[in-house]
Amino acid sequence: MCNFKTLYYASDGYLIMCNDCQHFQLAFQTTLLTMTAQDLHVFHTLVKENREYNQFDTSPERKTIYIPTPLEGYGMILNHKELDALFQLLETAEVNFKAESLLELFKTA
Repeated sequence: MCNFKTLYYASDGYLIMCNDCQHFQLAFQTTLLTMTAQDLHVFHTLVKENREYNQFDTSPERKTIYIPTPLEGYGMILNHKELDALFQLLETAEVNFKAESLLELFKTA
């Protein structure tokens, strides 16, 4: 049974990590993904790159941004506002994860 640590939680989604198996669970809107740390890193990079590339989207409400996921044949289609929200979720969770990791170093010392 997984022992989850919450890295981010809000109305639009969450990112949690299992302390035992080290897998991450990302929920965003109607999507739920379970990923390894490497998969999450690649996914986060894709979100970041798409956000930079689509900064000046002329129709921000249209779902025109495709983000592939680690699951073969499955991706997310987002508008600019949703992409920004997903980016903020991942960025905040990454900061929280790094802070938790640093705190763990001091607990064992």
